[in-house]
Amino acid sequence: MTTQLPTSGFAVYLEFYKPGQSSTTQILFMPEGLASSHQILPLSMYRRRINNITPRKTWRLVANAVTVTNARAAVTTTAAAIEKILQFSDPLFVSLESNGWKLRKAPIVVEVTPEDLECVRLAKTPYKVFGRVWKVRKQLGFPKEFIVPEAI
Repeated sequence: MTTQLPTSGFAVYLEFYKPGQSSTTQILFMPEGLASSHQILPLSMYRRRINNITPRKTWRLVANAVTVTNARAAVTTTAAAIEKILQFSDPLFVSLESNGWKLRKAPIVVEVTPEDLECVRLAKTPYKVFGRVWKVRKQLGFPKEFIVPEAI
């Protein structure tokens, strides 16, 4: 008998490539939610840049300091609250855009459980979430290898 774990939200995976180079930037946004330890965690981001020289680079966790409650208390509109919540990721996306990185295919969205959020709380890499992403990535026809000299 398998037990269905409750969903705490959805993670969003983005994969960027730089035309003409064998380099990939991977980003995973983990949602704000309740971990299995009953602690509320803010939106977090895991990221890494891999290439032929460092194909197995470790994931870097960037945790947000702003929660939905804090953002709503600080501003009057929902749009302003969303902007405040996502502000921590702005430097990365500005850098990617200004340096010519392109989004590969489309973002991938997968479910996240309280146990996955517990990994975030403990500053560990949520490998079960990445396993779900890799399965969906394969089904959506992404390149088999992460590091591809881009012509796509």
